Amino acid sequence: LLFIEMCIKNITIYHLTFLGSNAKRDIMDAVFAKAKNNSTNPYIFEFDNNLVKEISGSTFSNQFDATKFDSKKVLPDKVKNEGFFIVHLGKGKQAFVKGEGYHKFEFIPTKISLEASYNVISKLGESESSTSSELFNYKIIHDFLGLSDKSDLFVHTARRTRVTYDFIVDPDIHLKAISLQIEIDAFFETLNEIITVEVKNVDREDFEIRQLFSAMKYMESKIKSGGIPEKYVIRHLFVVRQKVNDGYIFRIYEYVFTDKDRLNSIKLIKSVEYLVHFHDILS
Repeated sequence: LLFIEMCIKNITIYHLTFLGSNAKRDIMDAVFAKAKNNSTNPYIFEFDNNLVKEISGSTFSNQFDATKFDSKKVLPDKVKNEGFFIVHLGKGKQAFVKGEGYHKFEFIPTKISLEASYNVISKLGESESSTSSELFNYKIIHDFLGLSDKSDLFVHTARRTRVTYDFIVDPDIHLKAISLQIEIDAFFETLNEIITVEVKNVDREDFEIRQLFSAMKYMESKIKSGGIPEKYVIRHLFVVRQKVNDGYIFRIYEYVFTDKDRLNSIKLIKSVEYLVHFHDILS
């Protein structure tokens, strides 16, 4: 009996965490209806992981997975049609918020072709952390940052951390994230700059703004606490990697928030598309 229960649990986890699955969207549509009915605020419908568990009827451990939608296109129908998106507020709390939580990737006019030698480790995985390593190994990040191959440049692997911050969703919805768990896929560091990197290995038309916004807030908090010297310039990149026949396409977008309290103040600074062709491909 215990074995059967574990199998059922694992099947439930698989279906609910599969991005774009009908089951996941149906569950969140039901959560949306319940949260809307319980709310007195027409712009914010708060809910928590317990409600997700109640609606789904599952016993899987990470309710947070059911609330993650990397693109507006895959949001539950009711949520999307009524103009809401999901905001994570930390400590198992979320909210459906009226407004725009996604940003469309801009057209990239600058395209650069590079040649690179294939290597064994690159063939072993397609993870987001491997994408960050390839940006460094193929000197893509050097070119984007305007650095020479001999410049002092350090790469740091993904960090999972927590951050607390107040923020505003346009036009004037005030929210607070408390001890929100975030993950920054990589950092690059020069003698006077620190660059955060968010990576996606899926080609979509947009992305969740909160991913870069939370990274910005985290770095801002570290400057205020003295963990990062004030001399450092902080930059934020979003990278999309796409496989092609003889290599990869890396699309790099640099963004800034013109108002560090407003989620929707995101602005593109620079973008470049790199097509990396491999030679001496290992068999």
